[in-house]
Amino acid sequence: MSSNSPTEVCKDGGRNRTMKFVLGLLKYSLAAVAVYFAGAQVAHQWPELTSYDWQINIGWLILSIIGHLVTFLLFSRVWCILISGFGYKVPLKYGFKIAYIANLGRYIPGKIWPVFGMTYLAKQIGVREEVAVTSWIVAMLFTLPSAFMAGAFAVILYPDLLAEVHEVLYGTTAWIFAAVTLGVSLVLVLVPNKFLAIFNIGLRLFKRPPLGFRLSVRTAAGVYGGYFVCWLCYGLSFWVLIKAIVAEPAIPALATAGSFILAYQVGYLAMFAPGGLGVRELALGALLTPFLGPVSAGIAVAARVWNIVCELTATIIAWNIKFTDRN
Repeated sequence: MSSNSPTEVCKDGGRNRTMKFVLGLLKYSLAAVAVYFAGAQVAHQWPELTSYDWQINIGWLILSIIGHLVTFLLFSRVWCILISGFGYKVPLKYGFKIAYIANLGRYIPGKIWPVFGMTYLAKQIGVREEVAVTSWIVAMLFTLPSAFMAGAFAVILYPDLLAEVHEVLYGTTAWIFAAVTLGVSLVLVLVPNKFLAIFNIGLRLFKRPPLGFRLSVRTAAGVYGGYFVCWLCYGLSFWVLIKAIVAEPAIPALATAGSFILAYQVGYLAMFAPGGLGVRELALGALLTPFLGPVSAGIAVAARVWNIVCELTATIIAWNIKFTDRN
């Protein structure tokens, strides 16, 4: 029988702390670089931005915020449908509270923090920790393909969306991307339980009890279709925002929705950027430029402010919802 000496334990602890420090420093450094380049994009277009005749239409602006908040409610509803596959009936108001209090964790580098928030809140209404974590993972498995499917659909209809990043994704590559996304989507919808059973294998490896979940094809199709509709609504709310600040924007509604959805996902997948900060703005500015020209950088920044205002509003509403009933 062997055991580590205090010296070895101390060394291991020191190495772990050093590794955490280096990784944390790297994440913040990459996030700072992304913000820098997004700021440089705005600075480069500053003369055009300041000379542009920006017009604020209060009616359209309010409508865009309402659309944004309704989209949040739709996302919460789809999660409630998803969690029903695990045997839990969560009221919509509780689903909204769990989703948008936990959502604050997105602004911390790394994408794991919303899971901790969701786990803590879901536990208060009797949802097991393993179920809450798995529901988050399953939600990501459904929402990412549905978002990219919506984005790919817009790109196929409006290939100019990728004119600024022609060498990265264009033509044949866009079709391949759409086909792969469609394939993953069909597997999720047609054989959801076989696909999701891999999580029980993972739980067994970590000596955790398996989860008893059962998603019918109908439920899986509803979840996938629900997220697809949610993303389109989110993108169309952004189009309404553009109408609120740009007089007669020369961009179709679906192209606007597709650009926003794709930029959002690029920012989300940038693990180092809290809330996709900087990365989303760079991507959104590039996607909008073929349609809106130099003012795209300013619109990308306006979209960030719009998102923050709506997310804070949703969080305040969610914070005031009380868990009065226990499952």
